[in-house]
Parts: sequence; C-alpha cells; structure tokens
Amino acid sequence: MEVVIIRLTPYREKDYIVNALSKEEGIITFRATGALNVKSKFAGKLFLYALVDVELRESKAGHTLTNVESLTNIAKVFTDEKRIIALNIIGEVISKTLKDNDSISEAFPLIKKVLMALSETTKLISLVYLFTTNLLRILGSALVIDRCVNCGDTKSIIGVSFNKGGLICKKCYDEKTITLNAEEIQMLRYGFMINEEELLRHEFSDEAALSLLTLMLTYLEFTYNYKIMSKDLIK
Repeated sequence: MEVVIIRLTPYREKDYIVNALSKEEGIITFRATGALNVKSKFAGKLFLYALVDVELRESKAGHTLTNVESLTNIAKVFTDEKRIIALNIIGEVISKTLKDNDSISEAFPLIKKVLMALSETTKLISLVYLFTTNLLRILGSALVIDRCVNCGDTKSIIGVSFNKGGLICKKCYDEKTITLNAEEIQMLRYGFMINEEELLRHEFSDEAALSLLTLMLTYLEFTYNYKIMSKDLIK
C-alpha cells in the first residue's frame, strides 16, 4: 500500500508510531518496530512526508510494519535546500487541510504526483503553485476564473477577491480586490484548469510563479484560517 507519512512519534526505545495518508484507508496508523535502530531494515526509509510503499501485518493490537520501500529519490531532495523548502510547504499544506478520509482519498493521486515530481523538476515554485491550485480545486475551494465572480463579465478582469471567491472586473473592483496584471490572471486561470496529470506539462519560471504561489498560500490561510509557517522561506 502506498502511503505518505505525516507524523513520526518515537515509541519506547526504538520504535515509531507512524501516521500516514493512503488512498485506500484515508488516515492510517501503524507501528514500525525497531525503526530507530540504525541497523533496522527500516532505517533511512521513514521520514516526514515520505512517499513509501508499505506492507503491514494486522493484529488485535493494530497494524505493524513488515516492509517499506521508498518511491522517490529522497537523497536528491534532502541535498537541495530549495527542494527541502518545497517539501515542507507541501507537507504543511496537506497536514493542515486534509482531515477526512474522503478528501484524503481524492487528493492522494495529486500528492503522489507532486512528491515524485519534486526530485525531477527544477521549476519548484511552479510545481508547488500548481499543486496548491489543484488541491484547492479538489477541496471545493477553487476560485471562479472564467468570469467576474460578481457580475459575470468576461472582459476587463483586473484582479481577484478572496472574499467573493474569484476574479473581479474593473466595474466591480473594491478595496478588497487584489490587483493582478494580465500575465498573472492568465497563470491563475491555468492553475485551476489543469489536473494532477498536467503538473509538469507547462512550467512557469520562478520569477513568474513566485507572486502567484504566495497569493494562493495566502488564499489557503484565508480559507482555512491557519498560518503556513513555511511560506516565509520562499524566495
């Protein structure tokens, strides 16, 4: 079973209690016996936000890990500061937004895709931006991007409103509207139009994607009422 680890809790002297997300089970908890022993066959494979394939044994005491295989090139991620920051943002976002089994199951293909792409692409800000817009879509919090959310006008779009949930035209502009230029509006529309299979189809430059990623993380904070601590590391 493929899972994404979201919490590792040391237990007794050498064990981990692992909380993870899976497409089949939603949130699953299992014990990794001896994982803190450097000679364990699990050593170096269990870490926060890892995408792994696990085999579990079920008993009255719960699930116990019997085998684990890494599904990503984690060495490439952990030796690159920018990839580490991107991983932290992705992990923080999924940990704080995915709270029920249905949303976890629906979002899992996206999470798997972005974690596997993390070691492949050099356009990390673009990747995290498109991951964020896709997650918002899956969670039912996508912005209206085909017209002015207020009046329906498809022309003279000049910005976006978090309060109203979409693009805003010049006529409906107010003090809560965030002004965007033409390129940013186009990128915002693209972000909500694609699915998880298209994360790497078109990659934006870091310079172009940075403002949109910051905007979407701010929208996540606004929508779900929490602070994304890793956001301050983006540059």
